[in-house]
Amino acid sequence: MHQGIVLAVEEANAGGGIAGRPLTLLSRDDEGKPERAIAAAEELASRHRVVALIGGYVDSLVGPIGEVADRSRIPYLATASLDERLTTRGNRFFFRVSSLASYIRVTTGIILDVFRAKNVAILYSSTPGASQLARRQKETLERAGVKVSVFEPFAPGLSDFTPLLARVRDQGAEVLLSDTFFADHLLLIRQMAQGGITLKAFLGAFGMEFPGVIRELGPASEGLFGTTSWQPGVNLGGNEQESLAFTDAFRRRFGVEPVPLTMHGYAAAKTLLKALETVAASGRAISGEALRDALARADVPTPLGRVKFDEGGDPLFYERVVIQIQNGRHVVVYPKERATAPARYPAK
Repeated sequence: MHQGIVLAVEEANAGGGIAGRPLTLLSRDDEGKPERAIAAAEELASRHRVVALIGGYVDSLVGPIGEVADRSRIPYLATASLDERLTTRGNRFFFRVSSLASYIRVTTGIILDVFRAKNVAILYSSTPGASQLARRQKETLERAGVKVSVFEPFAPGLSDFTPLLARVRDQGAEVLLSDTFFADHLLLIRQMAQGGITLKAFLGAFGMEFPGVIRELGPASEGLFGTTSWQPGVNLGGNEQESLAFTDAFRRRFGVEPVPLTMHGYAAAKTLLKALETVAASGRAISGEALRDALARADVPTPLGRVKFDEGGDPLFYERVVIQIQNGRHVVVYPKERATAPARYPAK
C-alpha cells in the first residue's frame, strides 16, 4: 500500500504538485501495533501539522488512527478497512476505499449460485473485520438454507490448525470459508494436505489473490479460490488504460509487480490528491476541515474503480470478485458478468 501512495505522490509532484507547490509525504511504520499506530498518528498530526492521514491495514490499527484524526480535525483515508462500526460512530473525518459489503456478496454468492453447497465450514481470524465478515456470511448462508456446520474463531498467528480442520472433516463440510490472511491460508492449506483432508472448495477472503500463494504452494495452489478488487489483468470498473499505465509505472519505479493492496494505496492517494486540488482551486486555505469537505464530495475515477463516499465515509462503488487459481494463474470466476473462465468445482 505504501508504495502505491508513494507513486501517486511522486506522479503529482512530477506534474507540478498542487497549485504549484510540491507535496511532502511523511511515512511512519505502525509495526502492526495499535499503540505504535496511535503514537505515529499523534506525532504527524501535532508535531508535523499534516493536513491528512492516509494508509492503514487491519482495523485494530485503523480504528485508533481514525480517533486521532477526529481529535485532530484532519481527514483520515484508510486504505484497507472493513469494520462496519468505524463508519457508524459519527467520525466526520474518517473515509476508506474498501468495505465489507462486496466481500459478503461474492463469497456467499458463489456458494449459493455456483457451488450449490449444502454444508459449509467457516474459520475466521478474531480481528474485527474478519469476525464481522464471518458472522454476515453465516447469516446469509443460513437464510438460504445452507448448513454452517463449523463456525470457529482463532487468534491471528495460530500455528496449529489441526483440531479445527479435524472438526471441518468430521462435520462433512463441502466448502471451507477461510476469513483470515495470507500466512494463515498457507498454513491451513499445508495442514489440510498433511491431514489428508479434501474439500470441494477452499475460499479465502483475504490474501489469496497475492502471487505469493502460487509461488509458495506450487501445484497445491491449483483450484484454490479467493477474492480480489484489482490486480494486473483484473480491472473492475476502472479505466483500463490507466490501470496498464499504473502497472508499467510501478514496475519501472520499484522493479516488481504490483499486488492488489498496492492499488488500494494508489487509488486512495489519487482521491486525496484530487481533494487537495479542489481545495486549492477554490481559494480556501488548505486545512483539515476544508480537505474533509472536499473528500466528502469527491468522485474520482481510479484503476480501482470509481471512488465516492457515502455520508459515513464508506465507498459507494467498491467491488470484489471471486478468483480461482487455474493452470498456475488467477482467473475471475464470479460473478458471471465479470468471469473470464468458469469455476472448476469441485476444485480437486
